[in-house]
Amino acid sequence: MSAFKAANPDAVFEDFIRWHSPGDWENDGSEANDEWPPRGKLSQRMSGPGNSWRKIWNDAPSLPAYEQKPLLDPNREGEKILHYLETVRPHQLLEQMVCTAFRAAADTLHQTNFGSLKQMTTKMDQLYHTMASTLRPLQANLLSGNSEKIEDLKRLCVALEHVEKLLTLAASLRHKFIQAPRVYEAIFSDYYDFYLPNMGKGSADVDIQKEFDLKLQLRVNERQVVSNMFTPPTANQSWRKVLSMGNLLNGHEPILRQIVFSKRDSGGDCHYAVSTRGGPHMDDQQEIETYRMYVCGTSNDLRVALCVTSYD
Repeated sequence: MSAFKAANPDAVFEDFIRWHSPGDWENDGSEANDEWPPRGKLSQRMSGPGNSWRKIWNDAPSLPAYEQKPLLDPNREGEKILHYLETVRPHQLLEQMVCTAFRAAADTLHQTNFGSLKQMTTKMDQLYHTMASTLRPLQANLLSGNSEKIEDLKRLCVALEHVEKLLTLAASLRHKFIQAPRVYEAIFSDYYDFYLPNMGKGSADVDIQKEFDLKLQLRVNERQVVSNMFTPPTANQSWRKVLSMGNLLNGHEPILRQIVFSKRDSGGDCHYAVSTRGGPHMDDQQEIETYRMYVCGTSNDLRVALCVTSYD
């Protein structure tokens, strides 16, 4: 207020309210915004008797900001912070870090847009309530080593993990079917009914491998949205598929593929056959590799080598 008075010597309390809190200024309904002085009045909150804002305005001197005494001494406040960090107990610091981590995670979930899914809204509200009740003893430094709150924190982590999975699916479906909200709501509801009984289990105990047989009659505009998800391949992609040396490996075409073909024939009567004079139990029909082909190919060239064994 002092700086405002210094910058606007002829200003009154109403001018300050119009600048600082426009919501507390009620226009008289005139559409002309260039009239001066503006026509209107203070809100009931600001015009009531004994208003503290008006009292502070009347007592505030006209003084520029650079001449005002700082409310806080930055050097002293910095020393207080360093002293606190030097004297804080480890468990107290851990409690604050845990609360901050959960608060940051909840804020990230809150900023994720999942549309108008009522199931997710309910689960998010339940998570916030559980988080508030579980973290309240930590904020008051009432947690002891043998407290049952440790188990409550573990359950809170499990609940947060499940809500995060559902929220990820909901946000993904909304992004894909944003032009067909009825479709992503139906798909999410079907998955939610399947996943709901597993909400109290850990991630390692949940089997999410399931085939869904949801049959949904699509409308005309919804069919177009679904068909747009499956774009036809470009000419370059089709040509690369023709030149491909085989199936893709982890989503990528191998740069080199090597293949070996071999053929083995009986060589009992040939010169290279193993002698059976060592005993009566030796196999008379020994096989040798008579043909061996090596193929090395890429998307640009192909090399072939053939080795043949002859015993005329």
